[in-house]
Amino acid sequence: MKVNKNLLRNAGERVLLTGNEAIARGIIEAGAGITTAFPGTPSTQILDNLGPIAQQLGFHAEHSVNEAVAFEVAAGSALAGVRSVMVTKMLGVNLIADPLLVIAITGVNAGLVVVTADDPGQHSSQNAEDTRYFGMLGKIPVLEPMDGQEAKDMTKYAFELSEELQLPVFVRITSRICHSYFDVTFGEITPPKREGHFEKDPKRYVMISTLSRARQPILTEKINRAAVINETNPWNKTILIDKGEITTKTNPFKTEFGIIASGLTYPYVEEVLEKTKISAKVLKLATTYPLPKQLLNDYFKGLEKVLIIEECEPVTEMQIRAFAQREGIEVIIHGKEDQIMPRTGELNPDLVGGGIEKLFKVKFSEELTKPYLEVEEMLTKRVPALCAGCPHRATYYSIKEALRKNKKGGVILGDRGCYNQGVHEPIVGIDTCICMGASIAMASGMYKSGVKEPILAVIGDGTFLHSGIPSLLNAVQHRSKITVVIFDNSITGMTGHQPNACTGRNLMGEPTPEVDLVNIVNGLGIENINVVESFQTELLQDTLTRHLDDDGPKVIISRGECAILAGRERRITKEKVIRARVAVENCTGCKICMKKLGCPAFGWSSGENEHLVILPNCNGCGLCVQVCPQLAISIPREIQIPLKTQVVAGK
Repeated sequence: MKVNKNLLRNAGERVLLTGNEAIARGIIEAGAGITTAFPGTPSTQILDNLGPIAQQLGFHAEHSVNEAVAFEVAAGSALAGVRSVMVTKMLGVNLIADPLLVIAITGVNAGLVVVTADDPGQHSSQNAEDTRYFGMLGKIPVLEPMDGQEAKDMTKYAFELSEELQLPVFVRITSRICHSYFDVTFGEITPPKREGHFEKDPKRYVMISTLSRARQPILTEKINRAAVINETNPWNKTILIDKGEITTKTNPFKTEFGIIASGLTYPYVEEVLEKTKISAKVLKLATTYPLPKQLLNDYFKGLEKVLIIEECEPVTEMQIRAFAQREGIEVIIHGKEDQIMPRTGELNPDLVGGGIEKLFKVKFSEELTKPYLEVEEMLTKRVPALCAGCPHRATYYSIKEALRKNKKGGVILGDRGCYNQGVHEPIVGIDTCICMGASIAMASGMYKSGVKEPILAVIGDGTFLHSGIPSLLNAVQHRSKITVVIFDNSITGMTGHQPNACTGRNLMGEPTPEVDLVNIVNGLGIENINVVESFQTELLQDTLTRHLDDDGPKVIISRGECAILAGRERRITKEKVIRARVAVENCTGCKICMKKLGCPAFGWSSGENEHLVILPNCNGCGLCVQVCPQLAISIPREIQIPLKTQVVAGK
């Protein structure tokens, strides 16, 4: 596990960091004792950076089995008086909602910060939900940094605010903050304190309805106090921009136009106003919930129209409209609700400039996205694909072949992980992909609804541990006739190979027991369990075919090493990769290898004698050898890498 030495630099140094790295440094500077997460893009690298240095600095870091567990570990620590942080992408907030909203009622005894990374452009997410709604739902303060420096500093401040209010605090970032680079000046590192002590107080911590009811007014008082604290928040700033230039002179500056911007949208506003030479009174709003009411009252003085710019949903706009109506402020408010700003997708300077163009007769000439769109049209379109040598491709191939031979159709319920790339041509291996752990429960639902075709659920080992276990238990209890195929590579692959309970080590590199999936599945009441190497395709097909029609739930564990990890291991051991070879005289150009596998290591020759070409990224997995009907592909060795099975060349 590689240590990011930049995070250990001295106070006062300026370092180029991603937003994720900046937040990791902010957590270190705050002296957090417990750091937890479940990996999910765009937030994964925060804990990835903390894990390797946790023991050195004296704090605990873990990628928990799922987001709910991650939050509950952090919450338990905060109740015991130790500063704690839980990191997640916005989808993970759905899982922590139950404990989060109740912990807000009990309150905490040390800083408890939830860093949530929203994905407005849906670069790596199945929706674009807005975490700020959870802040409003649970009466939990929300802070929004505009760059890496603020991301670091606000994260550190969030612990202080949490302790002042005895509330959890959200730090909301977005994909561009996470992955962009910023010049960040470091502060002092605070040594973590991990001498937890829990003072028992059942009336506060045992949240049965009668006791919870008594604490609800306390929560309301706390969030009202948060609004007062936000009045003097140093990151809430009113900036006067006179004909495109920032000015400190209030006289003769005068404008009737204002902009309220939060997060990374503020730099976009600066850029657009500089280009268009529009004058505006700009409020850079870092505390998007609860709003600082007196600050807003002062800001609105002299303004006739205000444009609100924010990522995702019109959360700030909704609050501002309600505030203006309640206070009797006569101002026209523009934003997403009147379609001046788009309500879907990720914002950029072009889109902010487009909003200004709708309000003023100006042209924003930057057109930042136009060159990228032109280049995109010039590039060859590429379909996302499983890696060359990925065991999941072999498993999908076997599933599809087994269903084809079975001649009864089949529905394949997919799940979240690398293997959801199996939706693309030519594999087309899944029919649904909804959320972590949904495949098994949805398969049960389809069976109970009367679907007659064979019903399969495919799920990765990490996802099974995350949220598949309860669904499988439910299938056992209700005797659902489904086949569950666990794609077991013993790592959390899609987000960057974070360890899970099957890996044999944790995020800090400590050795841990390798959880046995067979024992877990058997313990849930399933006796019909088979374990097959992913690349033993004939055996895997035969196993599937024999058990598809068995009653009740059955589990097949398809086991194979991640191709990327296998490649890294070979580079470390300097083991030569023996790639597949094509006997050109035997290749008839049937393209069955292309049509059934679509491996990225396949190319195609041009000319009279068209044939398969093996590209340099082949890792010698041997799947194509097993698929070719003409015996035109071979690997001149007996033992495949990274397989444990043997394939005789040409057979």
